Amino acid sequence: AVMYFKHIDQQINSDVGECALCGNVNPELIFNIIEARVVDEFGNYTNLRKVSPPKWEEHYHENTTFEKSETISAPPPKSLNIPHWFKQFSIYLVRDFLSKISNRQYITLNLVEAPVLGFILAYIIRYIADPNSNVYIFRENDNIPIYIFMSLIVALFLGFMVSAEEIFRDRKILKREGFLNLSRSSYLVAKVLILFAISAVQSIAFVLIANTILGIKGMTFPYWFALFTTAAFANVLGLNISSSFNSAVTIYIIIPLVMIPMMILSGAMFPFDKLNRTVGSVDKAPLIAEFMPTKWSYEALMVHQYINNRYEQARVGKTLTLYDLEKKESQADYMQVYYIPRLQEKVDALAEELANSGKISRTAAYLPLLQYEVGVQMERVTSVPFAGLDQITAKEISPEMVDRLSKYLSRLKDYYAGEFEKVNQMKQKVIGYWTTTDAKKYKQFRDDYFNESVSDYVRKSLEKNKILEYSNRLVQQYDPIYQDPRVESPMSFRAHLFSPVKPFLGRFFDTYWFNMGVVWVYILILYTMLYFDLMKKAVNISDYFKFRRSRRE
Repeated sequence: AVMYFKHIDQQINSDVGECALCGNVNPELIFNIIEARVVDEFGNYTNLRKVSPPKWEEHYHENTTFEKSETISAPPPKSLNIPHWFKQFSIYLVRDFLSKISNRQYITLNLVEAPVLGFILAYIIRYIADPNSNVYIFRENDNIPIYIFMSLIVALFLGFMVSAEEIFRDRKILKREGFLNLSRSSYLVAKVLILFAISAVQSIAFVLIANTILGIKGMTFPYWFALFTTAAFANVLGLNISSSFNSAVTIYIIIPLVMIPMMILSGAMFPFDKLNRTVGSVDKAPLIAEFMPTKWSYEALMVHQYINNRYEQARVGKTLTLYDLEKKESQADYMQVYYIPRLQEKVDALAEELANSGKISRTAAYLPLLQYEVGVQMERVTSVPFAGLDQITAKEISPEMVDRLSKYLSRLKDYYAGEFEKVNQMKQKVIGYWTTTDAKKYKQFRDDYFNESVSDYVRKSLEKNKILEYSNRLVQQYDPIYQDPRVESPMSFRAHLFSPVKPFLGRFFDTYWFNMGVVWVYILILYTMLYFDLMKKAVNISDYFKFRRSRRE
């Protein structure tokens, strides 16, 4: 190092032009010498430099002499003009693009990998239910929910693979260019756009191959956008990982640790209400799952596949669709079969205890639930009034109030029974008309667009517990696709899995677009973390405290 810097000193003081030694020096060597770190007693590098910047300056002045020259007031000519942001962005973009297309193996693998994976996945799960037939029917394929989940995992995996080493490979270049004070955002935006373009091409290639083989019709754009959004999240998260760790091996060890929780908490592998109570949730998706992009993407595609296929969106009136009728039918059926009978059980228990002892003690715990649920029904069904909601308390409850509650629930049940009958008759008339007009065409139409397995998933048809009591309220455990979420506050957007709409700011939004918007918000947050190197700082925080401790010692 001393010889090298003596050589530099000689160059500065020499009138001779170029030195022959310069051609033999690795351009990275000077940075390694300047930034050489102190090794602690455990053999680990610390943040303390062997030679501090003031020491380098002192060494420079000790070994360098200058001849006095006359003072010049004119500014020196600029040897370097830093280009503006857009020019830097375009240079970074072109450089990154050319570096990638020059690697034919890299381009070939990235272009071929997605359609090959799509073909393998779709071909294997192209299931024909009838063993005596060779005719594939989309409606009978039980593997479509698993296909949706695996598609998202493929998108996540490909997104990580194309981004995991991007910044790690550029470290030497970035170190050299760091002395030029170039725009970090121009570099990052160019890098992100290139990766997004690769992921967009991979996603559309995957969807075109796989959806065609599986007979998924009319869903090309929703599937592509969901897969691309998931891959874009993986791109930016991969860049954060690439920027934070100093070893390619470490980077590829981290990726499974990141992917596996996203798989487990997507809602596809395990029902949220069947998880450990410290993680799972009964009435809505667990809080930790809300941070998983796969949960939002999987829910978006499953809900969109069920609600927005051409069969469910078939018109049955001027404003109603078949899905609208089924939703009204399901809600009315739940109310009259499970919800109101459960409330009536509570009221009957209150009446029995009041009749036997003249007061309540054992059944007092039912009152908050009754007060909450009756309040909800008063807002929903204004045509069936009830007076005295504030009297459903332990202090004011009386046999007369219990009797009024019983009569109110009876009228409410009659209301929902009438709604169910009306909607059910309308639905039967519509389907009856379709089958009598052209039964073969109707069957083909349903076979092409409706999938029974997706229906079973989003309706939770095999759920044993149809209704649960939780936190002084009744929670519906089946038909989540027909159940609108309860709005707890204007800023609340959490809901149960497979909710048809999402609440936010006092309005309901389509689940697909809302979920995609949430993932893009997460992408912006990750980009902000990347710009400020927050993940890298968090990873290196232990080194910082170790350095502080060593200095105190």
